Amino acid sequence: MENPLFFVRCFAKQYNISIKHLTSLKKVIILLVKEMFYKTLYIFYKTIWRYKMGLTLLAQECKIGSTTYYLANVKANTLIQNVGYASEMENWSDMTIDERMQREIKGDRVAEEIVPYIVNDSDWFFGALIVDIYKGWEKVKFQGIKDVVEVKFDAYDNTLDNAGFLTLPDDKSLIALDGQHRLAALNMAIRGKNGIPGSVQLSDAVRETLVPHPEIGKADISVIFIKHTDDNAKIRKIFNKVNRYAKQTSKSDNIITSEDDMVAIVARALFSSDDGPLKPVNEFEIVNWKSNTIPARSKQLTTLSAIYSSCEMILRHYGITPKTMRNDSDLAKANQVMKEYWRLCITEIDVFKTYIECLEKGKPLEKLRKENLLLKPVTHMALAHAASIILDAGYEFKDMIPKINMIDWNISNPVWTNILVTNTANRKMIAGAQALRNAGGIIAYMLIGDKVPLVERERLLSVLREATDDENAKLPDVIEK
Repeated sequence: MENPLFFVRCFAKQYNISIKHLTSLKKVIILLVKEMFYKTLYIFYKTIWRYKMGLTLLAQECKIGSTTYYLANVKANTLIQNVGYASEMENWSDMTIDERMQREIKGDRVAEEIVPYIVNDSDWFFGALIVDIYKGWEKVKFQGIKDVVEVKFDAYDNTLDNAGFLTLPDDKSLIALDGQHRLAALNMAIRGKNGIPGSVQLSDAVRETLVPHPEIGKADISVIFIKHTDDNAKIRKIFNKVNRYAKQTSKSDNIITSEDDMVAIVARALFSSDDGPLKPVNEFEIVNWKSNTIPARSKQLTTLSAIYSSCEMILRHYGITPKTMRNDSDLAKANQVMKEYWRLCITEIDVFKTYIECLEKGKPLEKLRKENLLLKPVTHMALAHAASIILDAGYEFKDMIPKINMIDWNISNPVWTNILVTNTANRKMIAGAQALRNAGGIIAYMLIGDKVPLVERERLLSVLREATDDENAKLPDVIEK
């Protein structure tokens, strides 16, 4: 954090005022800095600094369609000192609700996901930010290198046609058009909690996790600069199109590629490692890792998404979540737990054993899959939720296998109506987090009865009565060995 006298010297330098004339003002500023106005003064200083200093960058002048833009390499420190957020724009209040929603910074996501990625991963990397030269755009100057230096080699002549120096004026105002979450993350990573944007509210617990890492300020960040011009509609259109056509990776893609999320790493190992309990049977892949559904006639057992969810639910009991920083100890433990869980399912649960036998002998599976809920990915997730409740209650999952085999998993069992399947002729599966919680809770109750916490039992009873439209409905019978 800068010394308070630093601010005084900066103001004096900016406005060419002698330090001798600032004796009384210095005392006032120091007092304010030490008290409640520290952050306000700091932000004010940063604003003055941003507007008062010009900036010259080595850049390329490029063009797409009718838009001229400049591609430059900017140090992270320079970036956070010079570029602001959309909420700082003068016409912020005039934007539509939809436009403001697209530009609002999701502070928790930045602080809990992006900042740790920057700070903890030596291989962190960002794509280019798009920055709008919101004010001062008419004074922007670009001077080609060939205008300054004589090119003596023909081989370099054409290559340097669009290379040069981009000079942004003293009274510039730069706004992150695309990439403001990355900008906010850089601010927080470099300056700690003092880098939190003014528009972002974070809990004290999250704020305390933000520790300054000034060395990150040396990182080279690619930036695309665009002149705002008088055509506000054009800039809005660029923003909207960039965001609309930026396709989000699917959940399956993220699970397949993530090297930071230990839950994803474990989920992949269940079907891709040599000792994975869900590895291919007779070279047939039993896990659908390309989509989140299993067609009625498919011979595949489950989906990657369902496996991931089951891992997430069970590993939570061991304090391992998708946000847990990767470490060898937790990763080994997670692999051991989930491989044993799925090994028990595949080798000890009757319907899974029948499934494997049908695959090995080439028998049809359509009828079995249609009738038995345990061959549905949704039920795999519900069973995992039940397993997490069982573990929290102090039981071992392996001891529950005989009881699981005694549960009536037929799709026509009334206990599953409006819980796992709809009360319609086609009996469609009910998905969603709440449905999994409800079904998992009921399965857990059938296995361990009153060992399910009282609050959860009362909630489940209410769920069942609503599902059956019967105020006298009771929880299902507890399975006895």
